[in-house]
Amino acid sequence: MTDQNLIKEINVQTENKTLSIEEIIKLSNKITSEKLKFTFNKVSSNPNLVSELKKANCIGYSSLFNSIGNYIIRKQKLTDQYEFIHLIGKLDFFGFNIHKLFNTPFFKNHDFNEIHDKRTGERKFVDPSLRDYLRIEYITSE
Repeated sequence: MTDQNLIKEINVQTENKTLSIEEIIKLSNKITSEKLKFTFNKVSSNPNLVSELKKANCIGYSSLFNSIGNYIIRKQKLTDQYEFIHLIGKLDFFGFNIHKLFNTPFFKNHDFNEIHDKRTGERKFVDPSLRDYLRIEYITSE
């Protein structure tokens, strides 16, 4: 991450705090949703640009969320325990692949994130664009 304004904002919100992984996930989601509005249009997925553009699709949301989360993990000196991983997959709703409903390249895949606890092997999955618009905090992945 190189966006100095975003780095300053994160530093202010984390200054003199020891955050749990749940707090890091929530803060990463909060900052991502404050910075972005969803668009179906093709836009940059570079986390240093999407926060300036203020618009992103699922790729940009996941990219920014991932960068913020990993930055906070480094800042909190938790890289030996946690990592955020940007993933690509399909969206299923009650077992139905919704990508089949749309004939557009936008719905070919969907981006989301894994938060991996390296010590326990636990994995949590977060879709920052779904969280922003549907308030779904966690998703499942197979």
